[in-house]
Amino acid sequence: MPELKAYTEGYVKGYEEGLREAFEEFLSLTNKGYTGREMQILAKGQRTAIMEKVERRRRKMLAEMEFAEPIEEAASRSKPPAAPAIAPGPVAAPPQSVDLQPGGIYVLKDRSLEGPMASLRTQLSSGGRALCILRTHPDALRKRFGIECQMVWLTKTESCPPEDASRLEFVSPTDLPRINTMIKSFLGENKGGYVLLEGMEYLVTQNEFKNVLKFLQVIRDQVILAKGVMMVPLDPSVLEERDLKALEREMA
Repeated sequence: MPELKAYTEGYVKGYEEGLREAFEEFLSLTNKGYTGREMQILAKGQRTAIMEKVERRRRKMLAEMEFAEPIEEAASRSKPPAAPAIAPGPVAAPPQSVDLQPGGIYVLKDRSLEGPMASLRTQLSSGGRALCILRTHPDALRKRFGIECQMVWLTKTESCPPEDASRLEFVSPTDLPRINTMIKSFLGENKGGYVLLEGMEYLVTQNEFKNVLKFLQVIRDQVILAKGVMMVPLDPSVLEERDLKALEREMA
């Protein structure tokens, strides 16, 4: 019975912490001026990350348990105890580059940048040119993946620190015509070039979906004419089913 009581108390405490964390995250979003539609899309995106957060918490707790040892028990032992067995968690597969064909636009149903970056690294090493329009800050991406190419930060920030002004290029997510011009100019100067557009969820929250779809339709034609390649990482759960199907039909 003591073990059952301890288990129940631990379970209830974890449940309470989970609810508190969820409500705190929700309240933090309401303070940022998002509309109801934007809140819905962001909440769906956060929901898909639940299992990843749970797995990180599990690994952290198991690691703490491995090194935790009651003092009174440790003093009575003549030799250190064997570490408790830990069931192996899922091992992430190494990033696989995407099989890219000239004139193709690829909607990747995964927000992870591992695959696209592996593909870009391969193309850049063989002399290819690339343009990355990113929701992630370019400096963070360069540091993480060691990629060097033209990068544009997708942000509503209207200015940046003076020390960054000369090296950091950025564009507003609501300025779809300018993003279109950037991609068109790049492909015009770099036939067969590679374009990575990260932040589709961000574009949808800042524009009506039909406008984003029209924007992608125009870009698709430019990619085909330039025999280039475009990759669009996307978490499919943040879109309504009908919107996702419309996107897949146009980008197929």
